[in-house]
Amino acid sequence: MNHRGSSPGAGVVWSRVEDGFHVGSRNGALLGYIIRERDRRFTAYDMRSRPVGKYSDLTEAMHGLVALTLGIGYERR
Repeated sequence: MNHRGSSPGAGVVWSRVEDGFHVGSRNGALLGYIIRERDRRFTAYDMRSRPVGKYSDLTEAMHGLVALTLGIGYERR
């Protein structure tokens, strides 16, 4: 499953590699990935596999990772 469009970031492509594991890229460059943990929360990792945040849902994790990676402002709810 691929997600394209203006949300969560222009030019960002999300690929579902397997259940609970999503990889984000932009223009062919890795942005990072998101893993669903056992507690059902989502941990976002940057392109160097450093954890950059925990989120309650996948969409929030996607927005957060894009914002952190691309330096785009994003306010968590």
